[in-house]
Amino acid sequence: ARIASVSGKLTVRVLRQGPVRLQPAEAQRLGCPAGAGAHGREVILLADGVPVVYARSVLQAVHARGTWKAIRGLGSRSLADLLFGQPAARRSGFEFARFAPGSGVAATVHRRWRDATGTDWGRREVWARCSVFTRRGAPLLVTECFAPTIAAFDAPQRARAVPWRAPTPRPSSGQP
Repeated sequence: ARIASVSGKLTVRVLRQGPVRLQPAEAQRLGCPAGAGAHGREVILLADGVPVVYARSVLQAVHARGTWKAIRGLGSRSLADLLFGQPAARRSGFEFARFAPGSGVAATVHRRWRDATGTDWGRREVWARCSVFTRRGAPLLVTECFAPTIAAFDAPQRARAVPWRAPTPRPSSGQP
């Protein structure tokens, strides 16, 4: 939404959609075994024709056929159209990460970016954020990697980076 608010036109280029292999960290965030069947969607977001974000969304395959089945029919529509149109979906806090040069994630993002855009990422490291949307107990992990080109779009309000922490159970007060 923020990128759309500072650009004239936001478009989505779908790179891949369908069965995927979860990374261990993804499986952990989804609360499932690493070998669980999964569905994924990888896209490039373009602001005014300029590629600015590589995004990967993953969920267990069973949820892609059930609670989140609409994700399979998004085509070039933004995932935000689905996520923010679902009043029952809850979003976790953001987790921010810097993937170091040479890490597996940075290498994958660089390769996918180059294949999709024909250009280099622009930096060796990759900055990203992720959050989990939960609807009827079904989690959907969204990871967004911000290309250096995004700096050209001066957002009126910048998000404050805070580390993600799992919610801690609230102590019971003994009152209903």
